[in-house]
Amino acid sequence: MDIVDSQVHLGPGGAAEMVAALDALGIASAVIDEWWMGTPGLPYYGVGDGKNAQRTTSPTAELASWTYPGRFSYLVRVDPRDPELAAVIRLARDADHIRALRVSPGMTRQEMAEFSNGLYDDVFRLAAENGLPVFTQVAGHADLLERMVTRYPDVRMIICHCGMPPGGNLWPIIAQMEGQLDSEDFWRALSETPHDEAFDKVLSMSRHPQIALKWAHAPVMFDAAGYPNLAARPFLRKAIDAFGAERVMWASDISANQTGESWAELIFAIADNPDLSVEERKWVLGRTARTWLDWPAGQQEPA
Repeated sequence: MDIVDSQVHLGPGGAAEMVAALDALGIASAVIDEWWMGTPGLPYYGVGDGKNAQRTTSPTAELASWTYPGRFSYLVRVDPRDPELAAVIRLARDADHIRALRVSPGMTRQEMAEFSNGLYDDVFRLAAENGLPVFTQVAGHADLLERMVTRYPDVRMIICHCGMPPGGNLWPIIAQMEGQLDSEDFWRALSETPHDEAFDKVLSMSRHPQIALKWAHAPVMFDAAGYPNLAARPFLRKAIDAFGAERVMWASDISANQTGESWAELIFAIADNPDLSVEERKWVLGRTARTWLDWPAGQQEPA
């Protein structure tokens, strides 16, 4: 089976070790979201007035993609406040190994409000114009995407992390990042939304064919910790029934996994799931990512 992990973090360094792990696990390729597991967004530098916009860099991901052709590609996190946003996205389009953009408007209430008020419009407009899909972290607010679908029907969006509110291990981190007096109360309450109610918001977006779902962090999002993550299975079934397997892609996000499963266990929770057909498993574990990210199996990058 052609397995693609549609989100791993890497850097600084570590590509050789990750290739060894991919080989051992039977993973053909991985999409790097370069983050050094410290300050959110690193590595980046400040741009614009007051240096208040973050422009990320991907030195590890770029080197890994050139060094191991076909094994790695990567996405680029973009900031809508970047004064050279159009150029950044054009460069991403023309780069040999970049497959997508990523934004995370769902991490603070201020950012969600600005998303609703148009701050991110240029990101999605430019993504559509340049043919790049946008991974979007909305953290329980999938309905925010309705506006973008209406305004930019040609843009392809991939909802990150099952589209769910932050799970029990995650909401304190987000509350601390937001840093408002009522942040703990807000994010705790959101995390306690019944799973069916929260996931219905995500499933409702399946009516838009330009939206796909990244199946990542399901164990923490659905209180399904421990292989084989049985409590998450009904929700994956619902996702596939709503979106179709061709719009659901698996990701381990292994370095940020909150529930302790090994990388292999996260794979086999899907590969050995009796609720899925063999064809559905092939789509979720690799073919969907290949299709949506325009990354054919066995593709070798130009020398």
